[in-house]
Amino acid sequence: MFIESPVPIRKVAISFRDANQRQTARTVAEMTELLLSSRWPKKANDALWKDALSCCLRSQQDHKKAKRARKAFVKAARGASIVVYSKH
Repeated sequence: MFIESPVPIRKVAISFRDANQRQTARTVAEMTELLLSSRWPKKANDALWKDALSCCLRSQQDHKKAKRARKAFVKAARGASIVVYSKH
């Protein structure tokens, strides 16, 4: 795991365009790993991605921000045309 974090979230699963299997995140650290993954589509000045990463990093310190981080993660994934399997 890239960043150790016991901060749990409501499970969210995504599927990268080039993959047939889902990647599931159950913690803020797992969302952070997915955002930093080489498989995440990179766009110059991607404000949604930057916001999601920033929210995830801030919520490593503050459990109350985990819900906001999850919402930002889902928004960034959808903005990057990543399939999201979640009731948001």
